[in-house]
Amino acid sequence: MFTFINRFTVTGDKTEFEAVVGEITAYMSAQPGFRSHRLYRSAADAQVYVETAEWDDAVSHKQATGSPEFRSRVGRVMALAQAEPAPFDLITQHGA
Repeated sequence: MFTFINRFTVTGDKTEFEAVVGEITAYMSAQPGFRSHRLYRSAADAQVYVETAEWDDAVSHKQATGSPEFRSRVGRVMALAQAEPAPFDLITQHGA
C-alpha cells in the first residue's frame, strides 16, 4: 500500500477549498489503484487541513496524478491554499 499525506494552509475561501478537494476526490476515486481518501480540518486552526490518500502502490498514484485532468483540478486548489505534500511509509499500526 502507498500512503500520501498533504498538509494545506488555506488562504482562500474554506468552503470553496473543501468543494474543490471533493471534486478531486471524486475524480481520483475512479482511478485504478485508489483505495481511500480522508480530509481533516485542524480543531486548533480552522485554516489548516490534512488529507490522506491510500493507493495500491506508488505507480498507481503517480499515473493518476500525472494526468492533465488531475493537474487542472490541482491548480484550482493551489489558488486557495499552500500545500506540503509528501509520500509516507507505514512504520507501525495498532488496532483493536
